[in-house]
Amino acid sequence: MKNRLSELRNNNNLYQEQLAKAIGCSQQLISNYETCKLKRLPVDLEEKICDYFNCSIDYLRCRTNIRNEERYSKTLRKIELIIEDFYSNHDGQTKKSQQDLSDEELVNFQEILSHFKDILQKFPKL
Repeated sequence: MKNRLSELRNNNNLYQEQLAKAIGCSQQLISNYETCKLKRLPVDLEEKICDYFNCSIDYLRCRTNIRNEERYSKTLRKIELIIEDFYSNHDGQTKKSQQDLSDEELVNFQEILSHFKDILQKFPKL
């Protein structure tokens, strides 16, 4: 079973002992989890780790590449607002005649957004 604990810890320049002290467990427990000798930590310790690193349990367990779904969703919403603003006049009316995209342009735009989403997922802070 794969997990990201070692990556999170190393990205924050923490030794196993330091993390263990911060979340109230033993260094050996952290080591066993990082090396997959222990398949799962008790849920309360997983929650403490996730709180400490501001990530989701799914991220810790490698079920997603999105570290923090709430921040990721907020980022996507900001992008959506930028796009909406691009397509609207100052009075709030849509610029349909000026900004309509062809089907080919829409496909290209979707590909760009897909690549952007992949890039966003790689940011450690999201």
